Amino acid sequence: MECDVLVSSEIRYRRLFETAQDGILLLNGETAQIEDVNPYMMVMLGYSHADFLGKKLWEIGAFSDIASSQANFDEILSKGYVRYEDLPLITAKGERIEVEFVSNSYDCDGIKVIQCNIRDISARKQAEMAVLVRNRELMESNVELERFAYVASHDLQTPLRNIVHFAQLLERRYKDKLDAAADEFIGFIVDGAKQMGTLITDILEYSRIRGHSIPMQPVRAADALAQAVGVLGPEIEATGATITVGDLPKVMAEPTHLASLFQNLLGNSLKYLSPDRPLTISVSAERAGANLWRFAVTDNGIGIEAAYHNKVFEIFQRLNPAAEAEGTGIGLTMCRHIIHRFGGTIWVESKPGTLGATFFFTLLDASPAV
Repeated sequence: MECDVLVSSEIRYRRLFETAQDGILLLNGETAQIEDVNPYMMVMLGYSHADFLGKKLWEIGAFSDIASSQANFDEILSKGYVRYEDLPLITAKGERIEVEFVSNSYDCDGIKVIQCNIRDISARKQAEMAVLVRNRELMESNVELERFAYVASHDLQTPLRNIVHFAQLLERRYKDKLDAAADEFIGFIVDGAKQMGTLITDILEYSRIRGHSIPMQPVRAADALAQAVGVLGPEIEATGATITVGDLPKVMAEPTHLASLFQNLLGNSLKYLSPDRPLTISVSAERAGANLWRFAVTDNGIGIEAAYHNKVFEIFQRLNPAAEAEGTGIGLTMCRHIIHRFGGTIWVESKPGTLGATFFFTLLDASPAV
């Protein structure tokens, strides 16, 4: 019975050895000679069974570095286990392949046996290299695109200013001297040119945010919010909005970009207020972990349908394109890039049947708990 078990075990081992999809070498630990090799190893390197048997690792052309092969063998004997990644081998046809080499030693009937498992990772390495090349090309393309957007937007400002200037000159000089339709057309030119100017300014700001690294430092969120409120003062006064602010922490950010973030989020609430009620906006923060804060900017405006919760962060997307609210559709995209640069996340929640929307974002604590 015991003999049958041993025979069965030997058969199973031989089947695994013969069908393995890794190359396998069995070496005598005392003589360093190869005593067996599986079919996959022969196919992978292009050598016959006879080319391997009785040879030492450094006597096979695939392991051309004799000193390194001898050192590897000595390391296997001393440690009992070694693993090498990106080990270069040469096939019988002279082709270079990259392999993962794993070897361990064990005793078999008083004889030290060394088993070497060799896996061809050439395809994986080529795929990794292709990904690296593609990522580099994408980065270069993005940099070039951002540079183009910046230069194009900058160069458009001068002719646009001329259009606005002369259109306003026509408006002042010939007002009431032309018919009502002409006055209206001139007004369209002035308004359109001003809107284009706003768009160009936003594109320049967007390119600046995307194209430069942001140095992080401790920033008082309350100071950044106060700066944003100051810039939006005329709009806040014009809408009669009420803004309430909770206790805001010190976070890791960049002062100007954090102020820009608050300015865009508050500006979004000011644009999309409801005509049925006075606008209220609240800004608060609560801990979302030991080293993380979750901010909330909540308003009682027109709200956002669930289908657009992700889309609103895409460039040139507006919450309500048909509405009279001014905007270029870049502000929330800038918010997303700023937050991602800060290492946080941003999202919006707005439930049907409830008032307004809440924009949430996370930032790292400037003084994390130990």
